[in-house]
Amino acid sequence: MESITSAEYRVSGASSFGNQPTLRSDPVRLHQLDGLRGVAMLFVFFSHFSLLWLYIVQPNSTIGFFLRLVDADAAMGTNFFMLLSGFFSYGTLLKRKKSFGSFLRGRAARLYPLYLVMSAGYIAGSLLIPHMSKLPANPADAAVFLLQTLLFMPGVLHIRPLMDVAWTMSFIVMFYFIEGAITWVFRKLAISRRTRFTILVILAAAWAFTGDMTGWWAPRTDIFWVGMALWEAVDGMRAPHRLRWVVETVPPALLVTLIGMGLRTELMMARPDTHGISVLLLRAFITSCTLFAFVWVAHFGPVWWKRLLSGKLLRSLGECSYSFYLSHGFTVKAFHFLVIPALGASAKNPLVFWLCQGVGLVASVVCARIVFRTMEQPMSMALAGMKFPAGSFAWLRSDASVRFEENSLRHQSVGSRSIQIQ
Repeated sequence: MESITSAEYRVSGASSFGNQPTLRSDPVRLHQLDGLRGVAMLFVFFSHFSLLWLYIVQPNSTIGFFLRLVDADAAMGTNFFMLLSGFFSYGTLLKRKKSFGSFLRGRAARLYPLYLVMSAGYIAGSLLIPHMSKLPANPADAAVFLLQTLLFMPGVLHIRPLMDVAWTMSFIVMFYFIEGAITWVFRKLAISRRTRFTILVILAAAWAFTGDMTGWWAPRTDIFWVGMALWEAVDGMRAPHRLRWVVETVPPALLVTLIGMGLRTELMMARPDTHGISVLLLRAFITSCTLFAFVWVAHFGPVWWKRLLSGKLLRSLGECSYSFYLSHGFTVKAFHFLVIPALGASAKNPLVFWLCQGVGLVASVVCARIVFRTMEQPMSMALAGMKFPAGSFAWLRSDASVRFEENSLRHQSVGSRSIQIQ
């Protein structure tokens, strides 16, 4: 087992872009990705909630422009979560010498409890409010659909998911198998880091092109491969002699991030002539470069930036992001089927619109915090305290990286804990 202490793993940026970074035990480093997840959570919320008003308000109004802007960047939150999944799962599998079966059992134990509870809530809602049900009318078809849902098949196959966000869960699970296979090959053949990075970038491009040409999957799911390549790039920068060079790459990475966000927004809002290149494929390429650079800045950027991302509010949003991801649909459906119809013509009023955005966001966050405190966290803590055969789930309790992938516990002091990578 290779033990990497938190000080070794947290390659910290300096207080300004030009200073030499140091190896430091800085708890800010382990909190900043939670802050980014909080930002991504806001993207997810507005992409599903605000667009309920897309065909209600005047398209040429300020609100109409806001909704078009949200629609253009709606997928950024989901893309970010998928990138982090590829990043941390790949790194965990590549470094570990334990069986893939143990990894998969741990992931199933981590994903399923809350997923089953939320699915049960949606099934109950479908039975109580038939007009919002996604269940097939035929009982046999409904049973098959529920089995497919429990096996994380909607999204990977052309099956409408019970929860709108569940398709991403299906791809996350599918990529566990892909990551397990490719890391096994990389370890077996003792392929160098530079070659691994090149292979992953090529596979990301091939995946996007294949999805665009065949329609088998969305081109933007290439972001999983980008997350794997990002892990290779970040992990390769831990050598002390590379620290100064790393900090010097932060300003260019920030520039790429800003340009990428601008290009992506303009592409999706203006829909210009792309001369035969698919807009979705071009969007996938721009998004991949943008998020790669964005996480690079978050990882190696200056301390003040990390502290900004590590603010209490963003961290509190980020730590319940998995609960939010699965539960915010209840708020969306409540407004879709109850609140907006009750508002009638007043839903077009700008004051009512902005008030509803605030109320909807607060309701979703409160719901997510309740789900996190009463369901996700207790189930995780119970799992962490259970006795398992030696080695079977130990990685789930000790690997700090996994907390960023599907939201883990906060009951230990991050600053004093070592990261165990087997």
